[in-house]
Amino acid sequence: MKRFFSFNGTISGSSFILRTLFSIVLSIPFLVLSFALFFSIFFNYMDIDFASVEGMSMAESNALGEKVGLKIAEDLIQLGAAEWFSQNVSILWITLIIISLVPFFWFTLATYYKRISAIFLSNRVKAFFTLIALGVTLDIIGLKYGNTIFWICQLIGLAIFGFLLLKNSPIGEHDG
Repeated sequence: MKRFFSFNGTISGSSFILRTLFSIVLSIPFLVLSFALFFSIFFNYMDIDFASVEGMSMAESNALGEKVGLKIAEDLIQLGAAEWFSQNVSILWITLIIISLVPFFWFTLATYYKRISAIFLSNRVKAFFTLIALGVTLDIIGLKYGNTIFWICQLIGLAIFGFLLLKNSPIGEHDG
């Protein structure tokens, strides 16, 4: 198991796609914890118990959801975002969410490093950090400048992913 998370060795394009799909599986704990945090905040604002929710009609639940949304918005305006966040999210939640992201990021970075090592064997470290910098730059530009630029940046990122996936490696036997 340790070799899958290490930053040595190389992988083929097919291993790259499989490892990328597995990294999606590694993001599931983050998603579960995020939804649990959201729903715990939401249910704290509802001031009802689960037994009374069972017989609730759709119109009643929609009205309750709107009421909770208004309460949250009023608290955000009244307290400010930082104060509201500190009152509703504990350090335990933040710690758990960050810890749930560590295996995902580590595995994903190891996957990209192994594939870049297979393609750019002599300049793998420079190529890896260039890829990271390019990805972050494309994300920042795409988010900052709007809809059309966002999609252009996403297409460039997809082209880079396709290059990493389809480029033949000069290495015959991969050991990662």
